[in-house]
Amino acid sequence: MITLEDVATEEFGSIWIEIKEGSLCKIITQSEHEKQSFLDTILAFKKPAKGRVLLFDVDIYAANEKALNEVFHRIGMVWKDGGLISNLKVWENIVLPVWYHKGKLPDDAEQKVADLFQEMGIDKSRLLKIMGILPGLLPAYEKKLICMVRSMLMEPDLMIYDAIFEGINIEMAERLTKLTTQFHTKKPGRTSVYISSDEKSLHHLHTNLAFIQQGEGFIIWS
Repeated sequence: MITLEDVATEEFGSIWIEIKEGSLCKIITQSEHEKQSFLDTILAFKKPAKGRVLLFDVDIYAANEKALNEVFHRIGMVWKDGGLISNLKVWENIVLPVWYHKGKLPDDAEQKVADLFQEMGIDKSRLLKIMGILPGLLPAYEKKLICMVRSMLMEPDLMIYDAIFEGINIEMAERLTKLTTQFHTKKPGRTSVYISSDEKSLHHLHTNLAFIQQGEGFIIWS
C-alpha cells in the first residue's frame, strides 16, 4: 500500500517504511516541518534525493501521468488546514470531487453529508448556516471536518489524516476517533494513516502499526 525504500530528503537520511493494505497506522514526526516534508514526499510533491516511494505498488516518481492519476484517485487526504478551495462555497467544496471523478449528483450526496456531520456533532442549524458560505470565514477545525467529509464521499482505499486531533476538544476527538475507525472497517482492505508531530494528540488512538521518527529515519513504535 505505502512503501518507502531507503528514501532520503533534506530532512531525512534514510526512511524504510512499509504499510500494508488494511493497516490502521500512526506516524509521529519530530517537528511540523518534517511532517510536511514526509507528506510532500509520499504525495509526489517533492522528489526524494534517493530511494523509491510506492503507493499501491506504483513507483510514483517513475510513473506516467495516467498511472499517477489512477493512484491518487484512490487516496483521501484530510489536510490540517482543510485544503479547501477558497472561492467555492462549502457545499461546492464537498461535492465537487465526487461529482467530477465519480459522476455522482450533488443531491445524491446530501443525506450522507448530513449523516457524517451529525456523527461529528455538528447540528442541523449550524450545518445549514455553513453550507452556503465561503470556507475562509470558518474556524480551522470546521475546515478540517469539511475536508474529511469531502474525502469520505470518495470512498478511498487509502485515507491519510493530517493532525486531525490537534486543536480540538476531547469530545470532538472521541467523535472523530469513532468515525474514522468505523470508516476504516467499512471497506475491505482500506488503509488509514494518521500523521502528526504531536505525539500526545495520537496517544489515545489504538492502531496495529505505528512509526516514530528517530533522528533522520523512523522506527516501529510500540
